[in-house]
Amino acid sequence: MEQHLYSRIANQMQQHIREGIYKAEDKLPSVRALAKQQQASVSTILAAYGLLEDWGVIEVRPKSGYYVRRNLSKAPEAPSIIQTTNTPEEVSTPDLVMEVIRDSSSPDLISFGAAVPADDFPVINQLKRIFSQKVRTEPFIGIGYDSGKGSDPLRRQLARRAIDAGILVSPEDIVISEGCQAAVGLCLRALSKPGDIVAVETPSYYGLLQLIEALGLKAIEIPSNAEHGMSIEALKLAFEQWPINIVLSIPCFSNPVGALMPDENKQALLDLIYQYDVPLIEDDIYGDLGYGSQRPKALKAFDSKGQVLLCSSVSKTLEPQLGIGWVMPGKYFKLIEYQKFLSSTGSFRLPQMAVAEFLAGGGYDRHLRLAREAYRQRRDRLADLISLHFPEGTRMSSPQGGFVAWIQLPKGIASTKLYKQAREHHILIAPGEIFSSDPKKYPHSIRISYANSWTTEREDAIQTLGQLAKQQITMSSP
Repeated sequence: MEQHLYSRIANQMQQHIREGIYKAEDKLPSVRALAKQQQASVSTILAAYGLLEDWGVIEVRPKSGYYVRRNLSKAPEAPSIIQTTNTPEEVSTPDLVMEVIRDSSSPDLISFGAAVPADDFPVINQLKRIFSQKVRTEPFIGIGYDSGKGSDPLRRQLARRAIDAGILVSPEDIVISEGCQAAVGLCLRALSKPGDIVAVETPSYYGLLQLIEALGLKAIEIPSNAEHGMSIEALKLAFEQWPINIVLSIPCFSNPVGALMPDENKQALLDLIYQYDVPLIEDDIYGDLGYGSQRPKALKAFDSKGQVLLCSSVSKTLEPQLGIGWVMPGKYFKLIEYQKFLSSTGSFRLPQMAVAEFLAGGGYDRHLRLAREAYRQRRDRLADLISLHFPEGTRMSSPQGGFVAWIQLPKGIASTKLYKQAREHHILIAPGEIFSSDPKKYPHSIRISYANSWTTEREDAIQTLGQLAKQQITMSSP
């Protein structure tokens, strides 16, 4: 993705305003002063200030200069998630889930519903070149079955990268899968039987709920916080009341809320699973997409007993169609390896070879630096648009990584109705009811993916969503 200089300057100035370096009604540097500071042309700075005007962040005052708007919209407050724990329930996958999944790939819709990475980064072309080179030079067809654990070079690269997450693991202790959800499925099949109880945070990614349903398991939903993730106290109470067999959690940038569990909570969570001697499946698919200067430690980094099975993939950082995920199963390695053998005797080598080379060449780190900053800027723009166009009282999570946010609407707005109305306007969102085993649990919430760059069309779509939400309030008023 080649971002124009004026756009980078505008984003930098917007961040300064968010951080309070420039406050409401403060005068901004003159065009010539900022041009000198940024070593840019006057026309570039004018374009940057014009973009900030379009965003509603600044205003120009004739014969005076540019100022931060006095009525600058405040960032939405964090959602208030219901803090109650239900009894274990069989998951019933609504048809709505499959409808959202089918629509996510439709070119006729402006999609905020699918949690897929942006397609405007250079990494896609880089991977295509590697694929092309591998097809010409490497034997990957006509060599029989590959190792059941997956490509040796890929597992070596994953072991090296795990150090960034605080994990020391041997390549021999990693099993390659066909994606993160497939990895979680391997773990659930290996460690559970129909009727067992799985503790999951709520709201929870609907794909995990589908897996629980497909395997005949029961879910007990543990309340979560928009900033810190799963409530350790609520999980403790659930353990005291129910025979929980497995805990399934997304500690780093949970989907759909985007919460990051603090390190002390991670340790407390581990202490709890040690106490009850149950395995914990860690979905770390968004772990590499943190906006901070350092990648947060995975929960597995704190695990001294091998009871955490870390699952991840390149589906969110690179491309879902690569079909590459993995498990670091700890002491359950033999169970996972056998379950992998039962489900698939081998893996398609070409994508694994290409990704291994990409990781080894340093391209992945360069891509992550670009993606993290882009997603942070796109999150900030979403917050601005929600503040500008949605009804008063709308709340939004502020993820510190990943690219999905949880929007909590005022009680007069039905999110599934909003989903259907938006669909008629060729806009796709994910309604709250699909993120729980109880479809009535989140009737006023939606999930929005902000991965793709903000175009006029996409910004107009958010404005349309806000108008539809306001109309619902107006129609429900006496």
